[in-house]
Amino acid sequence: MNIGTNFRHILHSSNILTTRTTEDRLGLYAQGDWRVLPSLEVSAGLRYDMDSFIGPHLSPRGAVIYHLHANHVLRFSGSMAYRPPTTTEASLDVLNQLTLPGFPPITTRVLGSTDVKPEHIMSYEVGYQGWWWDHRLRTRVTGFYNHISDLIAFQNPTGNPLIPVRPMNGGIADVYGGEAGAEVLMTSWLSGFANYAYQEIGQTSSGFSRRGFPHHKINAGLRINWSPFTGEILYHRVGTAFYPLADAFTNLAPFLPPGTVLPQEQVPAYNLVNIRVGYLLWRQLAGDNVREAELAVSVFNALNDTHREHPLGDLLGTRVMGWLTVKL
Repeated sequence: MNIGTNFRHILHSSNILTTRTTEDRLGLYAQGDWRVLPSLEVSAGLRYDMDSFIGPHLSPRGAVIYHLHANHVLRFSGSMAYRPPTTTEASLDVLNQLTLPGFPPITTRVLGSTDVKPEHIMSYEVGYQGWWWDHRLRTRVTGFYNHISDLIAFQNPTGNPLIPVRPMNGGIADVYGGEAGAEVLMTSWLSGFANYAYQEIGQTSSGFSRRGFPHHKINAGLRINWSPFTGEILYHRVGTAFYPLADAFTNLAPFLPPGTVLPQEQVPAYNLVNIRVGYLLWRQLAGDNVREAELAVSVFNALNDTHREHPLGDLLGTRVMGWLTVKL
């Protein structure tokens, strides 16, 4: 059984806030683990949180671990958590100047508010882990489902882009998916891994709280540790992603000059290969301390698959870097 407490005092002062804002967060928690049977374990925990901006909340969590075999385990878990508004969301005071073609500049105001409920998430997960080949191969399969409600976002209650926005609770999001992967130790100096992840998001929120995401991700790699050489080659493939435009763009679209190009919502899929090779120049053992110096070269995006990872992000190409790392 573990019992504890945590306290955080936040003091935020900025020219974008109405006043100097303080926030106190106090949490009490307890967690216990119980081996019911040689093959069955139960874990349960409970948090009690108090915050300056919201009332007290309880956050339970629990897990059941079942050992099918000494090397094969199933795990089922669930939890609940809350996110109170931040000091910025509570006290923001910003003047935005909006200029439309043919109209004089208009100044609008963005104000913070504590008159919101905390964001709420329910999380569920089921997973399997197995060891094979004298613990030199590990396989994992995991599925998850998250339900998020009362999302806090700066929204316009009227839909009129000239009316100030403020924090509001609006919309829900269901995030679910899974991952399968394997890690293998082929020799004492060579290891590798591979995994695939799928994600889906159903969301009803609007404004800046909407999120873009790729459905598919693949990762694989090999790592070498053959003294005095070290090295790795990593491959990442990220599927096509869509990042919805904020409401401000779509609401103002009728006022924009003809030919205005809005940011693209789609980011095409891309492949990323990163390579690193290192050489250990010096190594010395001093009791429990290890002193060493390593010279290395790394190549980011070795295939030069130029891409953006966000519609407004930089165009990424190949980048080569040299490293001299000294640990004393």
